Amino acid sequence: MICPRCKQEIIDGIKFCTKCGVNIQEEKERQATEERKKQEEIERKQKEAEEKKRLEEIRKQEEQKREEELKEAEKAEAIKKAKEEGIELEIIDKQPEPEVKKEEKEFKVKKVVEPKEKKEKKKKVKLKKNIFQVIFGKLLFIIIVAALIIGGVYYCYRQELLPEFAQKEIKDFESKLQNVIEMKKEVKENKQEEKEATNNEWEVKLDIEASDIKDLNKEVSVIIKGEKQGLIDNKTGKIVLEPKYTKVYIADYTRIAEGEFAKVTKGIVVKDIEKEYEVDSEYKIAGEVKTVVQSTAFETAYFYNHHDSIIYESLPTGEVSKVKPTRTSNLKICSDIDIVTQEGLSSAKDILPESFIIDYEKSKVTTKGYFDTKTGELVIDCNYDEVLEFSEGYAAVKEEKKAGIIDEEGKTVVDFKYDETRSVHNGFAFAKKDGKWGILKVK
Repeated sequence: MICPRCKQEIIDGIKFCTKCGVNIQEEKERQATEERKKQEEIERKQKEAEEKKRLEEIRKQEEQKREEELKEAEKAEAIKKAKEEGIELEIIDKQPEPEVKKEEKEFKVKKVVEPKEKKEKKKKVKLKKNIFQVIFGKLLFIIIVAALIIGGVYYCYRQELLPEFAQKEIKDFESKLQNVIEMKKEVKENKQEEKEATNNEWEVKLDIEASDIKDLNKEVSVIIKGEKQGLIDNKTGKIVLEPKYTKVYIADYTRIAEGEFAKVTKGIVVKDIEKEYEVDSEYKIAGEVKTVVQSTAFETAYFYNHHDSIIYESLPTGEVSKVKPTRTSNLKICSDIDIVTQEGLSSAKDILPESFIIDYEKSKVTTKGYFDTKTGELVIDCNYDEVLEFSEGYAAVKEEKKAGIIDEEGKTVVDFKYDETRSVHNGFAFAKKDGKWGILKVK
């Protein structure tokens, strides 16, 4: 027999599970009740969707009816105005074209004999309507004449046919115009140089030899050469602890020299084969320590379902549910995912329940982005293949195998031209290009 909670095999006929201690019969009843509630919820949502669809169809029919009534009213108003102005309108049926099935109607103007006063009135109206055309024609004529005059004068100037004083004035004007063009070109080139210089301010120098550099804290990062690890300063790029240790990490530890009642300290620890040592404030190896074994803390994962634009969060129970907004605004990483539940529901075509378990083998996780914990809404689209958490208002991201840095508005502040980038600390960040690492300085 299988335990309904822990899914472990147990002896048939017993009342309580020998693995997790649950009452088997009560657990089965509880699960059956939950399953029944889930099914009722799904049916309720389906009914709501059907009712919504029906109401939408009724609304569309009413809108179509109102549009037809409005057209009829406009037609009647047009006929009324035409009659007042002495124009007789007839409505004739137009034969439908091959691709059009509905009967179309158009207005046909029928000439009638009108009094002389009305004809004069119509001519005045026509003149008013054409006044803009007259003005436009005159402006166009003036522009053409001016262009011809300027062209003729310039031709005479080039052929030196103008009087001496006119020749001199045009020559001075041409010289000033050329100066303005040169100044504009120079300003444009200076702006381009400033832009390139600004971009170059990020890159200090790519001269650090390392297999990898990983974030540790604001002051230092872990530098890895081959299979050995050490510490490197985040601001200067100077190695403060030679990479000759098995592992460098932050942990809770007690000093062996202080004996049984040693207090727990949190700090940088290095592992050298089997022994672990404390790293002091000057990044030197101190006494031997023993790390404190703690239970693994549960880390919440966040998922973005692009089919309904909802952020989901993972729960310690293994289930996921809609993310709950917090009081503070903070940008967190979320993964774009096509959700498929263990019950076989698909986010692409089904209404998902309030909480469910994801079938990760069938669910497709793609790119990553960021959402605001205060609103629970996506603020930076899931366009990136790899991302790191925001630090000092910036985040290191990777897109199409190229790395860069973005700000909290999703704007690119470091171009995607590096192989790797790391988090910003105290205004600096490590970056890798062409096999070597360097430091980027944030303005």
